[in-house]
Amino acid sequence: MIPYFVFILSALCLLEVNCKNALLIIDVQDCFLKGGNLAVTGGNDIIPVINRIRNDYKNSLDLVVFSQDWHCSDHVSFASQHIGYQPYQTINLTYNSQGELCYGEAVGSEFAYAVNCSTVSTHVLQTLWPDHCIKNVSQGPTSSKLDPGLVREDGDVIIYKGQKCGIDAYSAFYDNAKITQTQLNSVLRDNEITKVFITGMASDFCVYYTALDAKSLGYETFVVKDAVRGVANESIVAAAHDMTTKGINLILSTDLKESLSTSSGNIIGPTCIYMYLISTYIYT
Repeated sequence: MIPYFVFILSALCLLEVNCKNALLIIDVQDCFLKGGNLAVTGGNDIIPVINRIRNDYKNSLDLVVFSQDWHCSDHVSFASQHIGYQPYQTINLTYNSQGELCYGEAVGSEFAYAVNCSTVSTHVLQTLWPDHCIKNVSQGPTSSKLDPGLVREDGDVIIYKGQKCGIDAYSAFYDNAKITQTQLNSVLRDNEITKVFITGMASDFCVYYTALDAKSLGYETFVVKDAVRGVANESIVAAAHDMTTKGINLILSTDLKESLSTSSGNIIGPTCIYMYLISTYIYT
């Protein structure tokens, strides 16, 4: 008589783990494109690549998500808000456990959204940027509008980030202090997404931090190299190396067909073969 565990394992052998795929399009906005205050070199070149991915793999993409930088006009990350500082300099920011910006060396009473903190729970080294991606601005160098050349469809999701005036958000999942989340993880979970394919800008900032968080949250994570652009060569190389060492897949758009699988195969394939051989040997 064949033991029950053999029947159970045989049934498991027939099961496949279904994979659902999401395309994440990070910050392809006017402010980061040609003519924008924080234009990324070659940023416009990725738009046709992203559109081609959407068109060629439409049936394999279960969800498409756009992230959109969405800052107030006096955002703490803007160099214009810090007297004596220039873009690309850094400052130290501190936050309490509720995620509120604390008064400090670089944050005085002119910041209406800062507070006196009895206890500091988080320190963040903040790069100061030119004014960019200001919410509800739809033209000019600070426009936050998604590029109109992007293919858009009903069912696409937009995730806003950097909305709080007192804290920046590179990742599409969290703010830079990892105190508050966006809706992205919830949206992906609700749609049973298991794989994310990341495109957009910048590969050494928002794409990079989004990829790290996606991986840490348990998603199989891919960055499409010819569908991203970065700010500076040194940090682009460093980010790519770090992503690779942390198990994030760096692929080309030509590799997508293989990576966009709809299942991960049998759960216990090698075990199935082993059990088949054992049961055949013992019970025949």
